[in-house]
Amino acid sequence: MPATHTNREMWSFIKSVMKTIFFKLYMNFIGAVYMFKENTYQRPRRLPDYGQLEGRTVVVTGGGRGIGEEAVKKFLRAGLKVICGVRSPESVQAKFEKLRSEDKEGFTGTLICLHLDLMRLESVRSFADAVLNLDTPIHVLANNAGIMFGDRKVTEDGYESQMSTNYLGHFLLTHLLMPALAKTAADPMAGGARVVNVSSCAHYFGSWLDWSDWSTLTRFYSPEQAYGNSKVAQVLSTQHLARMMEAQGQGVKVYSIHPGIVYTDLYVNVWWMKPMSLLARAVMKTPEQGGDTLVHAVMDPDLATRGTGLHLENHRPVGVSSFAGRRENQEKMWADTCRLLGIQNFGQP
Repeated sequence: MPATHTNREMWSFIKSVMKTIFFKLYMNFIGAVYMFKENTYQRPRRLPDYGQLEGRTVVVTGGGRGIGEEAVKKFLRAGLKVICGVRSPESVQAKFEKLRSEDKEGFTGTLICLHLDLMRLESVRSFADAVLNLDTPIHVLANNAGIMFGDRKVTEDGYESQMSTNYLGHFLLTHLLMPALAKTAADPMAGGARVVNVSSCAHYFGSWLDWSDWSTLTRFYSPEQAYGNSKVAQVLSTQHLARMMEAQGQGVKVYSIHPGIVYTDLYVNVWWMKPMSLLARAVMKTPEQGGDTLVHAVMDPDLATRGTGLHLENHRPVGVSSFAGRRENQEKMWADTCRLLGIQNFGQP
């Protein structure tokens, strides 16, 4: 084998190792910064009482565990009709029925659990059809479900699994449900319509996104960067969609949120979490605290008066990374995503 070829392989290996180390260190740095904020000057706020919201419907992905489960509990206590997209609808429905029988505050809302696997775009389409066939106004779409880290996996549609679950599946679902959301927004008696994308401070990791390989990650794979890519994609598309809805006069408000550094089973692929679990529980948000920013984004009646395209942390609008804030990046992500998913006219049936 020629020496030059061997040198290229060696240099490629070294670069890969250095990039892997960088993203692991950067992840821990960002996590430490946010845990400090959340334990000092940005401590979680208690939610106000939003009252009863009977007659309003929220479609939420996930909801069977973690922050999604805690948010759904509060939705049901507020009287919302909740349509929950999960992989195991029977078990999640049974869990909440059990909670309903035990809950002293009372679940006055209704829950419908439907099958949804965000790693399969055909499942996303089937779920959207099932939701629309319920023939109920949709006031909020909460794109909450997600996975984090782990080895590289490719979905049956050919996409990296974290990108498919956290971003592409939700983008397609938003497209398919947008006509129903726009119809609700146009009704002066409906109280408006919203899309809420659960992103993360991890969107900062996506600042090194490779535009030529972002949906598959065939050249280089870091679990941390893959997660960051999916989260920055959410923020980029949130910004673009918010601007597009305003330009079209649709009236649908669009938000992204960072729920916090939350101790949930999303960390199943982080090896050091088990031996450090006691410390982690002490310094990280609880799932209920993490779910509160989602509840705020879904239920706060005053949020719509503060504009659209906001990124929220602890119920507060905050800035996003410089990469996510660039309009050219927002437009490129939007165009690339529509091309990948074969969407000609977003939000059109």
